[in-house]
Amino acid sequence: MPSLPKSKNSQTNYVQCDDCSMNTICQPVTTVNQSIDLSDSYLHKRIVKKTLFQQFEPLTDIYAVTSGAYKLSQKTDDDEENIIGLRFPGELVGEDALYLKEYNYTAVAVGESSVCKVSVEQVNSCGKLIPEIKQNFIELLSRQSYVRQKNFQAYIGKKSADSLLASFLINIVERNASYTGEIDCIDLPISRNDIANFLGLRRETLSRVFSKFQKEQLIRVENKKIHLLEREKLNKLAVN
Repeated sequence: MPSLPKSKNSQTNYVQCDDCSMNTICQPVTTVNQSIDLSDSYLHKRIVKKTLFQQFEPLTDIYAVTSGAYKLSQKTDDDEENIIGLRFPGELVGEDALYLKEYNYTAVAVGESSVCKVSVEQVNSCGKLIPEIKQNFIELLSRQSYVRQKNFQAYIGKKSADSLLASFLINIVERNASYTGEIDCIDLPISRNDIANFLGLRRETLSRVFSKFQKEQLIRVENKKIHLLEREKLNKLAVN
């Protein structure tokens, strides 16, 4: 599948296909005698959807974010929202439902966002005809599992609010670098209330740490854009 260019008539950027997790199953499959492309049978390119799916809905599709960001949340027994993750351009959404056969969270777009969609039933059917497709699908899921584990490790064991926020900022900047072309800044896709929810902090605590980081010139805040000014110091905070 050809790379999706940045639109000249829009401010929306789309992740290049080479940088997308779904790339493995979007490419033609090369067999002994020929190259076969069945992706049109199971792949729907660049769809704008506000809500991809709701928690507990039956699994039908998995998605790759092509622009913007998606917020993942679960409902508690008290009907409160817990934000459990974010997905950025090039990352998969919904793939962990393959085991449960239903979605384990709700995925909602943050602002203007889009995805590519893969039908699980269709990709399995095509995999029966061309085993290489099934093999590529397994490789895709294995790689995403590694990425999820790496992202989880960015926060595990963090005890202080300073460490949590430093880890969060570094993590999302690194995950978006190939998409934005920026290695030290990011446009925050979610509100500070959502960040506090995700990190398990009080809103007031998060604001205090943001102010502290700015005062110590570790970061610079311009509206929603965050510049990491002292990456080495932030790295040290993140491992504490």
